[in-house]
Amino acid sequence: MMTGPSAGAAPTCRGCDAPGLSPVVSLGSMPPVNAFVQPSAPGVQPSAAGVERSYPLDLWFCARCTLVQLSPVLEPSLLYGSYTYLSSASRTNVARLEALADGLARDFALDARSRVLEIGSNDGTLLARLRGRAGAVVGVDPARNVAPLAEAAGVPTVVDFFSQRLARELARDEGPFDLVLALNVVAHTPDFRDLLGGVRELLAPRGRCVVEVVHVLPTLLAGEIDTIYHEHVYCFSLLALAHACGPAGLALVDAERIAAQGGSLRVVLGRAEGAPPPSPRVAEILAEERAAGLDRAETYGRVASLAHALRAGVSARVRALRGAADVVVGLGASARGVVLMNYCGLGRADVDFVVDDTPLKQGKLMPGCHVPVHDWTKIAKGTKVAGLMLSWNYRREILAKLAARTSEARVLVPLPALEEVVLPADAGA
Repeated sequence: MMTGPSAGAAPTCRGCDAPGLSPVVSLGSMPPVNAFVQPSAPGVQPSAAGVERSYPLDLWFCARCTLVQLSPVLEPSLLYGSYTYLSSASRTNVARLEALADGLARDFALDARSRVLEIGSNDGTLLARLRGRAGAVVGVDPARNVAPLAEAAGVPTVVDFFSQRLARELARDEGPFDLVLALNVVAHTPDFRDLLGGVRELLAPRGRCVVEVVHVLPTLLAGEIDTIYHEHVYCFSLLALAHACGPAGLALVDAERIAAQGGSLRVVLGRAEGAPPPSPRVAEILAEERAAGLDRAETYGRVASLAHALRAGVSARVRALRGAADVVVGLGASARGVVLMNYCGLGRADVDFVVDDTPLKQGKLMPGCHVPVHDWTKIAKGTKVAGLMLSWNYRREILAKLAARTSEARVLVPLPALEEVVLPADAGA
């Protein structure tokens, strides 16, 4: 089920209710990126292939509040009831979250009196690291198949979508929280204004909320169109986030650029009443965004041409690699990878299989293109490999794994710039 205007209509902004948004780019229709398909018996078409649903991926811009957004939007229950992404599946991501936990404990002086809640806590990787540094940690996540993993790690988890309603219940039953974490979840929430209002309900008077969002400037406007998928309803600028905070009773306290997800913002929010003046970094990033034209529709006019060029380049280069290797392998069954495979029109004739560390994806088929997903042992030792780097944001980790299995490989890396890497010489690149 979809919410919002029908495809083709000029929709209303979900951030400020302004009518008549400007189109940015359409990637056509494709299935949700985590809707992996269960294969049937050998030689039989996948059992879900006949009923697999695809939905439009159309991106729009609001000139009033500068928010970049999808329309139409899928119901969250269609995307998150059963989930295949695990925070712990990548060593690179685990190391990042462990370092973040150390930084949060230090910067917010967490101690036995501190109470921490994470929205979209997944398998509890981050909160498990904070469990010994705070008096209480609580996770909120709607994925019923993932929450037990967090519980097993000692992280109490509320299985639900975060909202103002739930925030009021938590505030009533457990009291206010000193630190609320929302990493890559605000942009995934269709009614993100309700989410921000819920954060306001939960925060202690001097509490803080740490938000991470993919930043539109180094990602979308640089041609990283694989950041567009149904779960990722918004691509934020700090301008757009600042616009949304006021009505929610929140204020910007600090902001910084980080490398995660191809380029993100880490933003600290506080309750508007009594919040300190924002740090100089907030004004610096806002000025940079205005200078780059993030508040003007014409700035986004280049996204469609960048998308078309990427599709043509990736399709041609993958097919050229086919004759130069024993096997063509997709590297990483990520959300990005599903978008790239489907948008570039790649299927089993082009890519033999995809390798991924996530057990919930292994043995299934990539949504849409139906390329099978296996663990790394599917690449036989010594095989001459041509690879398509689908999880390019984990490039270094993936190249090292591939180099451990083959003495010869050519890997096409589509983003942030289309290039070819040759192993073993470039394994550490």
